[in-house]
Amino acid sequence: MNRAGLEMIEAESLDQVQGKCVYPLVSEEYREAFKSLTNDVFKGKSGTLEFKMIGLKGRPLWLYTHAVPLRNEKGDIVLELATTIDITDRKLAEERLRESENFTKNILDTVDEGFTVINKDFRILTANKAYCSQTGLPCDKVIGNHCYEISHKANRPCYEEGEECAVRQAFASGEPHAVLHKHQGQNGHILYVETKAFPIKDTSGNVTSVIETINNITEKYLLEEERLKTQKLEAIGTLAGGIAHDFNNLLMGVFGYISMAKTKTNDPEETISMLEHAEKALKMSVNLTHQLLTFSKGGTPVKNIIALHSVINNSVKFALSGSRTKFKIDIDKGLLSVEADEGQISQVIQNIVLNADQAMPQGGVVMLRAKNIEMPGYSNMLPLARGRYVEVAIQDNGIGIPEELMPKIFDPYFTTKQKGSGLGLATSFSIVKNHGGMIHVKSEPGKGSTFYIYLPAIEAEQQEEVRPAVARILRKGKILLMDDEEIVRMVNTKMIKDLGHEVETAEHGEEAIEKYRKAQDSGEPFDIVILDLTVRGGMGGQDAIKELLRLDSGVKAVVSSGYSEDAVLSDSKSCGFKAYLTKPYDQNMLKDMIDALL
Repeated sequence: MNRAGLEMIEAESLDQVQGKCVYPLVSEEYREAFKSLTNDVFKGKSGTLEFKMIGLKGRPLWLYTHAVPLRNEKGDIVLELATTIDITDRKLAEERLRESENFTKNILDTVDEGFTVINKDFRILTANKAYCSQTGLPCDKVIGNHCYEISHKANRPCYEEGEECAVRQAFASGEPHAVLHKHQGQNGHILYVETKAFPIKDTSGNVTSVIETINNITEKYLLEEERLKTQKLEAIGTLAGGIAHDFNNLLMGVFGYISMAKTKTNDPEETISMLEHAEKALKMSVNLTHQLLTFSKGGTPVKNIIALHSVINNSVKFALSGSRTKFKIDIDKGLLSVEADEGQISQVIQNIVLNADQAMPQGGVVMLRAKNIEMPGYSNMLPLARGRYVEVAIQDNGIGIPEELMPKIFDPYFTTKQKGSGLGLATSFSIVKNHGGMIHVKSEPGKGSTFYIYLPAIEAEQQEEVRPAVARILRKGKILLMDDEEIVRMVNTKMIKDLGHEVETAEHGEEAIEKYRKAQDSGEPFDIVILDLTVRGGMGGQDAIKELLRLDSGVKAVVSSGYSEDAVLSDSKSCGFKAYLTKPYDQNMLKDMIDALL
């Protein structure tokens, strides 16, 4: 044994070990393997062994030996030659690593949140008990498989199915990412899970794998859904109460003035005055329904390509007319156009400017800025798609909005003002949303608020709307009116006859089609057909026009509605209509339409 070997087993000298058997120093659990290796060597074989032994001074050792037979000149095996190295440090390091891994695994297995490590091929390298329990599979059936096969029960990655993938985002960006996913549980029920992905990087900064935590939030999610439903019901209750209050006030004016007009029949001038006041109350009712329709999905914008310069200028001047509040406008050169309903966007700007004015009762300055911006994509602060937008910022230095009220400012009929209707911001929010944009608010109590309006921009020249000249009545027309409300049929019949035209009515689309066919067959066809868009329990105008166009490709049809979730009113010509009437309309509006089509 050389000096290195003596030091390895803690021997002072060769005399201390020469001629003695090393076998008793070998740990008991390795003695059979050690003995077997020695026997193999004397049978002419070579071999290796990692084993544990105790040094002469009592220190535990881990050794690695490579043993070969040593032969004499006759070829007989006479000795065993062993080359041995001390691997104690390596084995202790491996032991500590194994203990650390077991410790970490035990910690992860005790938590109720799913945990996996995933490589670039989306294969699961390791997973804790909570994740395996969520999937209903033993861990050995989970590790090594694709995460989408286990979590989504799918044969391709979840992002190819249109879902956002936190792991993919972490690999791509090198930053943590979180998403909400729907997974199928072991009993077939849907689980809502929050997945968070954290990148693991090598020394060069490259992402080699991703830690993904999967937290089952199904109960929390369902409770939140119930809470939102409750909030919606409360909001609907507030909305219904507000509508009833406003309409009852307006109807009070209508009924009051009409009842007084009946008592003044001997005074024509006073009667007309009373009816004019009743008409004014009705027009206010119309404005209220327009706001409510815009707040709902019925206020579909009639879009044209517009430049915002004049819209901003005219809207702020109108909103602040008669106010002590001043305004400043700063519009970037080269401001892009937008495709929008000019009237609705004007309403948005007016509503927000009026709020700014009311937030500064002692007067102040409203600052309006408009500029082009480029949005990189969805974010928590501004959930807008990638693209170019026009940003209109409306800033005041008024009282500001308390933080606890910020989540409610766009709710219908929510207001902190004595004279406010509570519909201005709710309507504005819906208008901008229907245009593919959004409104964002920053406010600090005592310092003021800034409302940011984002509208998708387009690089196009503004198109001036061409209004056709109104033609005079050249002849008496024959008109077919379809509406499911009897009162609408009655009043329209009187107005049309009063204009000197012939009129027939139908209650639904099927009846209108049949009457139109008979009129054609008789040789006395209808000149104009007015179709109600929405008919309860029957065929409405959108379906009726298709059948009428089959009967007569030149049919002059007009669509009429007071409410619709479809975009038919805003794009009536592409549906086959020649014009549209928005309820309520008066005799003059009806006359202009008939004259133009005749």
